[in-house]
Amino acid sequence: MRVCLDTNVFLSVKNKEDDHEYCEKIINFIESNHIDGVLSTIVLIEVLVGFYQNSENYEADRFSSNAALNFDVITVNFEIAQKAAQLRVQHNIKLPDAIISASTIISKSEFFITNDKTLLKKLDIKKIT
Repeated sequence: MRVCLDTNVFLSVKNKEDDHEYCEKIINFIESNHIDGVLSTIVLIEVLVGFYQNSENYEADRFSSNAALNFDVITVNFEIAQKAAQLRVQHNIKLPDAIISASTIISKSEFFITNDKTLLKKLDIKKIT
C-alpha cells in the first residue's frame, strides 16, 4: 500500500495534538516498511518551517534525514505543476494543497492521509481521516 501524508500528520505528532498517537502509528508503519510513504517537497518545507521558526535546527535535520530515508519525496516537476494548476482551478484550493494533492495522484498513492476536512470535501481521491 502506498500512502501520501499531508503536513498536518507530522505537525500533529510534533505538537502532540489529540490525534498524534494515530499519526505516530502511520509514520511507524512507514518507517518499518509495512506501507510505502510518500510526501511532497511542500510537506517537507512546511514541516521544516515550524522547526526553524522555533530554532529547532537539530530536529529539522533529523526530520529531513528521516524523510529522505523512509519516504518517497515527490519534487515539483512539470507533470506535478500541470496537475496542481488543474486541481487549483477545478477545486478552488490553495496552491500548496494543490501541489500536495497532485503529488498524491501522480505518485499513484492509494490514500491521502490528512486532517484537513475542508480539503477532503473538495477532492475526489481516496482519503483517510
